[in-house]
Amino acid sequence: MNLRPGTPEDLPLLVQVDLEDEGVTPGYREGWGDEDFVVHRENMAAYLRDRDKGAIVAFAPNEPSIGLLMWRIRNLKNERLESWDVFSQIRGVWPPTGIVCEIFQLWVDPRFRRQGIGSALKLALDDVARKQGAELIYTHTEERNLHVIDLNIKLGYREVRRGTIWDDVIRVSLVKDLTARSIYGCIEHDH
Repeated sequence: MNLRPGTPEDLPLLVQVDLEDEGVTPGYREGWGDEDFVVHRENMAAYLRDRDKGAIVAFAPNEPSIGLLMWRIRNLKNERLESWDVFSQIRGVWPPTGIVCEIFQLWVDPRFRRQGIGSALKLALDDVARKQGAELIYTHTEERNLHVIDLNIKLGYREVRRGTIWDDVIRVSLVKDLTARSIYGCIEHDH
């Protein structure tokens, strides 16, 4: 398994993975029309072109994409946040700079799960986020997704919030402090 930055050729993968909403309660995009799908594709393309966003793709021999992690950098001090915004609700864990890396999407092909690909993607993000000036990584998952919660905790994340965000589903918010010394040391990603 190897990792590489996402490229424009990965856009169909980003769109497909996000539309599948795997690990998310169904119905998120019910009622979407053609225009909504065009806007969605453009939003996914931003993860391949914008400086504050990115994608990391895991691949293997004869398998161009077996995993994907999409991220974005946010400076929470410069954003106007509404009271319902999850970042308003976890203000106490923000780093002093306010610069946070938010995981937008983590996906591993079902044929390759439980083989360390999700861990490798998340550990690679640590380096990317630091280079972008982030001092904290934020992620969330549904409360019922115990495997992903356990994975995050094993990788140094800690739970900071549990509750609803945009619907009635309980989600667990987790953060990883990037200013703390890593317990993993130097990680080689060419396995």
